[in-house]
Amino acid sequence: MTQRFTPPEVKGWCPGLFAPMQAKDGWLVRVRPAFGRITAAQAVFLAQIAEREGNGLICLTNRASLQLRGFSHNNALRFPELAVLAGLGMANPEHEKRLALLVSPLAGCDPSCAPDTLECAAALRAALCHANSLSALPDKFGFAVDGGGLFTIGLLKADIMLQATGAGFWSVVCGNQKSKAASVQAAVELAIKLAQAFIAIPKSKRPARYPETGKMLFQSVNEQGNPVEVPAVDAPDSALLAGKIGQALYALNAPLGILTSAMLRSCANHARNGDGILRLTPWHSIILHGLPYPPHVAGMVDTSTNPILRVSACMGNAGCVQAEGETQALARTLAHGLKAEESLHVSGCSKGCAHPAKASWTVVAAQNGYGLICNGTASGPVMRFFPDDRAVEDYFIGTKPQERIMNGRV
Repeated sequence: MTQRFTPPEVKGWCPGLFAPMQAKDGWLVRVRPAFGRITAAQAVFLAQIAEREGNGLICLTNRASLQLRGFSHNNALRFPELAVLAGLGMANPEHEKRLALLVSPLAGCDPSCAPDTLECAAALRAALCHANSLSALPDKFGFAVDGGGLFTIGLLKADIMLQATGAGFWSVVCGNQKSKAASVQAAVELAIKLAQAFIAIPKSKRPARYPETGKMLFQSVNEQGNPVEVPAVDAPDSALLAGKIGQALYALNAPLGILTSAMLRSCANHARNGDGILRLTPWHSIILHGLPYPPHVAGMVDTSTNPILRVSACMGNAGCVQAEGETQALARTLAHGLKAEESLHVSGCSKGCAHPAKASWTVVAAQNGYGLICNGTASGPVMRFFPDDRAVEDYFIGTKPQERIMNGRV
């Protein structure tokens, strides 16, 4: 059988608080909480809105944002005003657009995370708000403040990153280049200069996707960059994604990044017994701090041995018009066929939105079946093609990993 993959449409932009996106299951709205944190009251507010005005589904994204699904167009247009009143966004749309900022999830409650991480993040956030010229950045362009700790340096991914180097100093990483250590203020100023340089250079490609852009940007601002050592691990250990991860620190993982309003409300109720904050991570976990007991939320993963922690999947054809097939149920089934060190990505098309990086196994939907890719991304070479999801399940669950590779002639 000849596989038929429909070339996906690359929109080149992401939904934002003031820019809802139409999906197959209705309009999608997004909130990007400051420093990746929401209060218990804000979580309850979002759960109520999701139930009342959407379809009750909430996605925890790989940028530590929350997406509420299934809105009508009118409800989506009304949502920003409600979110701003709840403290979940900036009233100025231009400010909001520029605040694509990831921060170490455990800053302030992990003793091994740089103690000035939140100070650095606040300084960068303020600088982004005041840098009007940065409104010209692409919607997908992002920043990160990485203080290390339990979630080690290098796990956060963004176009421009501030990384702690110890003793109150920070380096700026852009693509394949890294600056010398400097003060918080100097590092923030350099990050803004690099972003402005990106805008000034016609047809620049994002450093997160094209690392060689970093050297060009450093040269354009007359700064000496040094080659970056690329971390070998793109995701944290499963032990940090679910269960107890530190002193009075507990992680609850949303399987495949999907929450229901009931799950989010339950997380909020638990958070009230701790410090009242829900910390969102790019790895689909919500971290609660200060609880005197291990929390349990129906439908969420609270043990680090669950194989679903190493699986990613988009909404598939249930929620995306570009998806060629079902993904969510297939991903949950295939999770049981993974070995301990393996990862899996199930994508509705070759864009691979849910997991742009490589996975041990990637399954991609096509017009007439599913392709299986070994150690690649969703756009990689297909080693084997199956006519339907049942055939994928039979092969993946019933075949040992080494036999899969041999049969696929990889």
